[in-house]
Amino acid sequence: MENIYVHIDSTSNAVTSRGITHTDFSDNIVHYPHNLLLLDPHDPNGQYEKRTGLKVIEGKEAVELYFNELRRKRSGRETKWLDFTDPGMLAELTPLELSEILYLGHTKTQLHSPFFYKLQNNFVYFENARTFMRIYYRYLDEFYRIMAIKVAQIVEDKLNERKSFFRRPRKVAPIDNRILREMEIVLTEGAVLAFREYEEKDRQAVIPLYIVEDRWWKSMQSYQKPPKVGELAYNYASQTWYFALDENGMEQWSAPIEQ
Repeated sequence: MENIYVHIDSTSNAVTSRGITHTDFSDNIVHYPHNLLLLDPHDPNGQYEKRTGLKVIEGKEAVELYFNELRRKRSGRETKWLDFTDPGMLAELTPLELSEILYLGHTKTQLHSPFFYKLQNNFVYFENARTFMRIYYRYLDEFYRIMAIKVAQIVEDKLNERKSFFRRPRKVAPIDNRILREMEIVLTEGAVLAFREYEEKDRQAVIPLYIVEDRWWKSMQSYQKPPKVGELAYNYASQTWYFALDENGMEQWSAPIEQ
């Protein structure tokens, strides 16, 4: 089982992650896009829009078809888009607003806000061929919803791996939003949910957490493992989630490196 890496920038509402897929995103968001502005000018999908010089996908059905196509095949091309409400407002964008959108699409970094008043976008979405994602969420609770469902699905699969034929499958409840908010102290630093170290003990499924900042690819492979800073646990007897912060691990992580 792959680890999940999450880094939340609570200032811009940008979430960088690996291990959470486009399908997880599109299946579980609340504010489903009705139109997309594709930020890659060479994207073969969509229709050309002359004001922006970019391609657009208009209508919820067309957006669903586009998302389904992304699920079926990965071309190796980066996926990047932002949603918008009213196609007519594209023609109302000022040169300054347009330059900010183009800069955002090119650098994946906002000049000001990544949410544009005229477009009323809820997301700005970037995903590279390695499924490394960076998404701006107007409502950060959308990401917590996606993460809550994803983690519960993984734990449910793990609990049922060795299920006997006569035992009913265990169902796992999504993580309560309050628990995820408690985890912000590590998620805003950049943390790995170490499913490779998943274990079951005392009627609980336990996932260790490590702070690795943006060096997720070294997190479980380096000779010197970073200190564990907490555990996320699911008690399958009481069907409740818990997050326990390891204060000692946090102190080790934040301590200056001796020369």
